[in-house]
Amino acid sequence: MTENLDDIIGFENENTELDFKAIQYQKVKFQDLLKDLMSMANAKSDDDKYIIVGVKLLGNGKRDILGITEDFIDEATYQQLIHNNIEPELNFSYFSYQFQNKTLGVFKIFNSNDRPYMMKKDFGKLKIGEAFIRKGSHQTRLTRKDFDFYIEEKITEKKFTGKIHTFFDKLNQKSIALNVLSNGGYPSDKAAEKIKKILLEKREKLKKAEGMFVSFLDQDIPMLGGTPYKNRSIKTLEEDLENVAETYRDDDLHYLFEIKAHKFNFRILNDYTEYLEDASIELKIEKEGLYIADKIYSKPDNSNSFLYLNYTPSPPSWEDINYPEVMENETEYVIFENLGDLKHQISENALNVDLRIAIDPKIIQTEKIVKIKIFGKNLSKPIEDQLIIKIVE
Repeated sequence: MTENLDDIIGFENENTELDFKAIQYQKVKFQDLLKDLMSMANAKSDDDKYIIVGVKLLGNGKRDILGITEDFIDEATYQQLIHNNIEPELNFSYFSYQFQNKTLGVFKIFNSNDRPYMMKKDFGKLKIGEAFIRKGSHQTRLTRKDFDFYIEEKITEKKFTGKIHTFFDKLNQKSIALNVLSNGGYPSDKAAEKIKKILLEKREKLKKAEGMFVSFLDQDIPMLGGTPYKNRSIKTLEEDLENVAETYRDDDLHYLFEIKAHKFNFRILNDYTEYLEDASIELKIEKEGLYIADKIYSKPDNSNSFLYLNYTPSPPSWEDINYPEVMENETEYVIFENLGDLKHQISENALNVDLRIAIDPKIIQTEKIVKIKIFGKNLSKPIEDQLIIKIVE
C-alpha cells in the first residue's frame, strides 16, 4: 500500500490492509484492539497495514473526519497491551497525524511475517490460542486452510535462492590439467630388484662351491628384529619374490596415493546473503583410468621384532578422520562430503581433506567430468554443477 497517508485517508476504501475507526481505543475497547491488530497482522499480505482512528466511513463511500478530541493515548500503553497478550511479537507503531486540521491516530502494522499471531493468554472474551484474520473488510477466525498457508509460506520463505559457485584457483575457472602417473619407483619394485640381486649372488656363490657345504651356505639365519633378505635361503627368497606384491601392498598404496597421486580439491563460494544450512556435496567421476583412494594410506610400520610386541598404533590423524567418503560402482566413483553451514561470501575448500587421485597413462589427452550436486536443508532441490579434469602427459 502507498505510504501517502493523505491519499489513504482521503480516498481509500476499507480492504485487507486498511480499516477505519471512529473513536480511539479506550480501555473498555482493548479487547477489540487486540482482535483488530491480530487480524491485520494475520492478513495474507506482506505490505504495511493501517488502522486509521478518528474517521467514520459513511455508507455512500464518503467519510466523516471526526478527529480525536480527547487525550491522545500514548503508544507505550498499546505496545504493553499487545506485548502481554499476543504472540509472537507483533510489530506496529501508533502515532498522531494531522489531516484537515484534525488529529487522527494511525496504527501502522509492519513486518508481520511471523504469522500466525494469536492470543497467548485469556483476555476478556478472547481465549488463549484464538486467532483471527482480516479478509477484505471483514474478520474471521483462522481456519485449517489458513494455517496450511502459513506453514507453506514459512517453508518457502526460508528456501535458499542464491548462487553457489564451484571453481579451481580463480572464480569461473572450471577446468584443471592433471598429468598421468610416471612409471616405477614402487616399494614392491625396489624390493623385487633387491631380492633378484641377492638370489643371483647366492646362486653364483653356490655354483662356485661345487656342491660343498650347500646346506650350510643356503639356509635362513634368523636375526633379532627380522631376517634381512641377505640372510634368507634361496627357497625363502623365491617365495618372497613370488609374494612381493602382496607383502608390499600397503607400502605401494602409500607411495601411490601419498607420493605420486594428485591432491585434488576445489573451491566453493556461497554468493548469497544467507547461509546454506547443513550443506553437503556429492561428486561423481567416471572410473576408467582413474584410481581414487578410499582413505589416507599411512606409511606402514614394518617393524616385526619382539621388541615391538607392546607397540601401540598411533591414533587416527585429522586427515584420516576427515577424508571424504569414497564409494564406487561399476562405472564411477561417488564421493560424499559434509560441509556444515556454508557461510556466505567466503570461498572455502569443498573438501576438508584433499582427494587422492592417480591417473593411468592410457587415458592421456582425454577429459573427465566431475559432476557435482550440492544439498542443503534450505534448498528446495539440489544445485548441480560440473568441473573438468584435463588429462595431460
